[in-house]
Amino acid sequence: MTPTNTYLFLDTETGGLDPRSHSLLSLGLVVGDASGVEDSLEILIKHEPYVLTGGGMKVNRIDLARHHEAALSPPDALNQLDEFLNRNFPAKARVTLVGHNVAFDHAFLSEFLLAAGRDPEGRFHHRIVDTHSIASGLRDAGKLTLQRLSSDSLFEHFDIQVPPEKRHTALGDSLATFELYWKLVELCR
Repeated sequence: MTPTNTYLFLDTETGGLDPRSHSLLSLGLVVGDASGVEDSLEILIKHEPYVLTGGGMKVNRIDLARHHEAALSPPDALNQLDEFLNRNFPAKARVTLVGHNVAFDHAFLSEFLLAAGRDPEGRFHHRIVDTHSIASGLRDAGKLTLQRLSSDSLFEHFDIQVPPEKRHTALGDSLATFELYWKLVELCR
């Protein structure tokens, strides 16, 4: 069966846990289907000033000075996002996001768009697909025997290799989640 939808696999790296106050630092975007990745992009976002927590920065291991040099202003980041979406989705299509605990990423993306005066639901569907939820259902159905359903546990279980320097980067994690999603779909069959 061929999926009827092309999804946007999303991961973010942020300066903390609160999308209303902490900085969105990067977006990892992946498009493809069961046959493989068709397009991917990482967008680094510059802020003046950054709003960060020590815990957030410890997880994502971002060197803020190097990040700032390479990052784009919010308007330029939005232009890159628009170009990526226009290249991969029909102009009026509302895009469905997929990710691991994707509500977190969706909230940061939505706040970023709102800050730019955009309606997040103008381009992104309010329905999202969460690999954690899929894994929970498979575990409850007896098809997955893991106790912990963290991305680390699932990547290890399905032998999804993420180079250490790419782990906890937006693009590295979105590529791994893309692979995880299709492994979970296969397990559903």
